[in-house]
Amino acid sequence: MDKATCFLTGRYLARDLPYYRGLARGCFKVAVDGGYRFFLRSGMVPDLLIGDFDSLKRLPKKLSARTKVLTYPVNKDKTDTELAVDQCIERGAKSIDIVEPSIGEPDHFLANLFLLTRRCVSLEPKAPKMRLVGPAYEAFFLQDSGIRFSGARGSIVSIIPVSDRIRLTCRGTAFDISGVRISRGETRPARNRIMAARADFQIVGQAFVVRLVSRR
Repeated sequence: MDKATCFLTGRYLARDLPYYRGLARGCFKVAVDGGYRFFLRSGMVPDLLIGDFDSLKRLPKKLSARTKVLTYPVNKDKTDTELAVDQCIERGAKSIDIVEPSIGEPDHFLANLFLLTRRCVSLEPKAPKMRLVGPAYEAFFLQDSGIRFSGARGSIVSIIPVSDRIRLTCRGTAFDISGVRISRGETRPARNRIMAARADFQIVGQAFVVRLVSRR
């Protein structure tokens, strides 16, 4: 398995279904608890349905024979999302999209955001690339590496330092900088706008990169 997509609990609006279908196409598809509602709306079939089902309330009566179900107790040490990511890693996924339609409950969103740090070399060097994504945003965790956005002119990109200090270089943005040192807690690297057909961000240290997608 090269790529997996995990759909979390949230509101899956009809206007966004083509976008979600594009994320799921050709992937190992995981319905995480209430994320199964996306599959009901889209007509797609998940490969895995996982969770304690406190959001979905009860298991669907009719499931495709293609769908494997893993049920967990409500009182457990990991969230349904982390359990889903574990399953994808066990199946050899090289990249994982965690689909969260909106921020929803802040604690869950933050916990899901920090799941991205599992790729940190000091924690789990063989972890796949991961992205937290919704129709209006995408978030990444970078450690001593870079990221390029193409065809994203007008998008807002914020860099959020995780380590005590980072060194940041930006090209193709409203505020181009080279090797600027930024401490954790500073807001200087927030809300930079992509001004070119291609924008590059290079980070020494650890940081979240969040791109806001313009909805027109």
